[in-house]
Amino acid sequence: MTERPPAEEAARLRALIEHHRAIYYGEDRIEISDAEFDELMNRLEEIEAAWPELRTPDSPTARVGAPPLEKFETVEHDPPMLSLDNVYSEGEFAAFEARIEKELGLSSPPWFSVEPKLDGVAVSLIYRDGAFARGATRGDGTLGEDVTANLGTVRSIPLRLHTDPGGPFEARGEILFLREDFERMNADRERSGEKVFANPRNSASGSLRQLDSRITAARPLTFYAYSSSTPPAGVSRQSGMLEALRKMGFLIPPGCSRACGAEGVRKAVAALESARSSLPFEIDGAVIKLDSFEDSARMGNLAHAPRWAVAWKFKALETTTRLISIGIGVGRTGRLTPVAELEPARLGGVTITRATLHNEDELVRKDIRPGDTVIVRRAGEVIPEIAGSLGNPGGVRSGPFRFPDSCPVCSGPVIRPEGESAHRCMNPSCPARLKESVLHWAGRAAMDIRGLGDALADRLVESGLVKELADLYRLGIEDLEGMERMGARSAANLISQIDASRRPPLGRMLAGLGIPGVGRVVAQAIAERFTSLDSIAAAAPGEFMSVEGVGPVLAGSLSLFFSDPVTRGGLDALLAAGVEPLDETAGETVRSGLSGLTVVFTGTLGIPREEARALAVKCGARVSDSVSSSTGLVVAGPGAGSKLEKARSLGIRVVDESGFMELVAEQ
Repeated sequence: MTERPPAEEAARLRALIEHHRAIYYGEDRIEISDAEFDELMNRLEEIEAAWPELRTPDSPTARVGAPPLEKFETVEHDPPMLSLDNVYSEGEFAAFEARIEKELGLSSPPWFSVEPKLDGVAVSLIYRDGAFARGATRGDGTLGEDVTANLGTVRSIPLRLHTDPGGPFEARGEILFLREDFERMNADRERSGEKVFANPRNSASGSLRQLDSRITAARPLTFYAYSSSTPPAGVSRQSGMLEALRKMGFLIPPGCSRACGAEGVRKAVAALESARSSLPFEIDGAVIKLDSFEDSARMGNLAHAPRWAVAWKFKALETTTRLISIGIGVGRTGRLTPVAELEPARLGGVTITRATLHNEDELVRKDIRPGDTVIVRRAGEVIPEIAGSLGNPGGVRSGPFRFPDSCPVCSGPVIRPEGESAHRCMNPSCPARLKESVLHWAGRAAMDIRGLGDALADRLVESGLVKELADLYRLGIEDLEGMERMGARSAANLISQIDASRRPPLGRMLAGLGIPGVGRVVAQAIAERFTSLDSIAAAAPGEFMSVEGVGPVLAGSLSLFFSDPVTRGGLDALLAAGVEPLDETAGETVRSGLSGLTVVFTGTLGIPREEARALAVKCGARVSDSVSSSTGLVVAGPGAGSKLEKARSLGIRVVDESGFMELVAEQ
């Protein structure tokens, strides 16, 4: 096979990586394993190291993550909750240590803190006056979701610290299920006829993101603390920080240790991997940090990861079992995903009965067929995957699996768009797609239709009242009153909410259409570039690529959506039902003291962050997430950190929330 030119290969890798990041963070699903994703990142890093001129400001190698899921209020992490670079061998860690020794000018090997890499959900806990005040998910590292009420139900989280940290305090750590708790919970659910959960990590994430905190309270989540952005006075080492957290009342992960130099770390990691199965929770590696905070500060951070810490990833856990059959799942975007139905197999403390097969190309490449003995792998992946086939022990294999020509749910047409690995159901009214499409359309990042949640979306679709998105705008109070848990007042409120969404900002409508890869940020960028729905619909793929964050894959997805008669028909139906997006240039801009300014928000505000951003834009401002010399104003609330410090160092005007509102009112 002919190698691609470096520039072409780098562009291809960026598009692939951003695609997989978008669906992982934006849609809560995966198409490839962690190891395969790491391979893409490693290859891109190699190319950019060899050809620095190919490195772009928007390269995923410089990113922390991707946008958070938009269900709760957004909060800012200051400083950001960075991800970790990975090492996989003694040689890679030795090189990491050698770089530290050289840059710090050390004459002897440094000490490290070696900790289990927990396979859970990273969160931040804020304490004020010793009391738990706010909890948030990591999100994209900079912006997370406020899940204070849910975290407050986790019994291992102290609502009041046992010792005084001497001021506001932030604990960072991981929410997870202990193995025994997870198995006991699944056994209880099975006895009561409820669906059992697939794996601890995904279940912990779903449990933490429940809008009803009573659901979270009923699930046996556990929190382990492992760091803080605000160490108490006198704590100068990570090992001391762990002990301080313990004294404050937090659980600390078992298996933590200190080690000197690469050889000491190697022994500590080997011991941790040997004890892997005996730990009470899932781990997929070890986290190794410089023990000295002074040394860590001198090493500093990259945009996406600290230069003083790495994750040493363990080899994947594997087992073998028989592949009974291959089924097909249909997602919100119409994507058909092959799923392996397996004879039950134990792996990593979990009974595996299903595993992803990703797509047709993977099935062909791995030559996986029903009846085969297959290798099942988990290495921290959200969903177990089939790593390969060992053939049929009986010697006679079934024929290759064929993707259906029609959707297994709605019998609508199935196509594989050119250049894509996925088959898609093209019927936007497919019941498998429709419920998720309704929820996505009604979500905060799109139409923000309050009161239209999961249960109601189910009832609307199952009753036949909503057969396409446009049907939402044809509903009357009388259609809703007779539904379960829907009285006259609730029905009237929902209709009012739906009516209020008939003239949405263009960016919100675009985000709500469910175009693969188009989230809130990209949708707004496209809206600002093209200004009207007609212009967007008429744009060629090359024109879309002029928008920041849009590569060739996403440009093709956008072009296909607006050219395909089925998806375009669904859009036309929305317009015919009275949905009229506001052109970007036709928005009602209010002249104020913010006009023409670039505004940055930091810290905690009394109003939701998204509302503040929208208000600033309406008043003629541009909103940015980072402080630079072009920033005109920083709005700082309680808890503001590095952005506030940078603003002061640059001499940028800083106001609090009340000052911001005064500028809004200023004519």
